[in-house]
Amino acid sequence: MGAFVGKALLWCALVVGLIGSGIAVYALHVNGAVGSLIVASVAGLVLLRLRPEDGGQGAGDDAPHDAAVT
Repeated sequence: MGAFVGKALLWCALVVGLIGSGIAVYALHVNGAVGSLIVASVAGLVLLRLRPEDGGQGAGDDAPHDAAVT
């Protein structure tokens, strides 16, 4: 449950950062745009880091994803 709440907060920070940067660029506020982009990029990087490590492969599936099917 705690992981779900953490990911939800990170997704909210990512979306708010992107929307805030768009509003700040429209209003020509450089400091607001930079701050919003920093929040969005850090949230995105943490979300990428929290991705599952297995890459979607099942147990015992050693074939790479781009292997040709014969």
